Amino acid sequence: MRDKCVVICFFEDIAQEKFIKAIVKRASQEVGKNVQVKVRSATHGSRVWNEFELYLKDIKRGLEPMPDILVVVIDSDCKGRNVVVNRIKQLAERYGFPVDQVVCAVPEPHIERWYIEDQSALKKVISEVNVQKVGYKCERDRYKRALGDAIRKAGVEPLLGGAEYGDEIANCLDPGRLDKSFQDFWDELMRVLKNC
Repeated sequence: MRDKCVVICFFEDIAQEKFIKAIVKRASQEVGKNVQVKVRSATHGSRVWNEFELYLKDIKRGLEPMPDILVVVIDSDCKGRNVVVNRIKQLAERYGFPVDQVVCAVPEPHIERWYIEDQSALKKVISEVNVQKVGYKCERDRYKRALGDAIRKAGVEPLLGGAEYGDEIANCLDPGRLDKSFQDFWDELMRVLKNC
């Protein structure tokens, strides 16, 4: 058992970073592990694939230390979770990174859906918020709009579109209330953390 597990995270944007970093820390506490979370990409959107591959190359060449766990967060963007997970794992394998140490967080279709899935968690963070549960539909910005609109209706201007509440929501939510794409991520994260 290590004193501290180093977790490197790759994100597409700040909404993913705020939410997932809190989830990783919360999960590590639940399994009794001490983690250090580091970010390697958080604001470059679709360039995350290129940056992820460059990072894997740097590890292979010994320019970056090997983390204990690698969390890769990429919205499915309507491609389906399995397509994105397979691409992540294939890249890791191509560069010799242990696939069993890779955790894939692939929200279907976007991270903002995870923000609004557990209505009670959202209300704990912003008491006046009233967002209707948004059924699954692959439509650009559907969940981002729903989150931002609900926060505005509660009398708060979401300066980061709601991302500023990501860590608080992540700490309040009931993992069992979120969709299958979150459940798959949560289960994989817990398994890998236990083995760290």
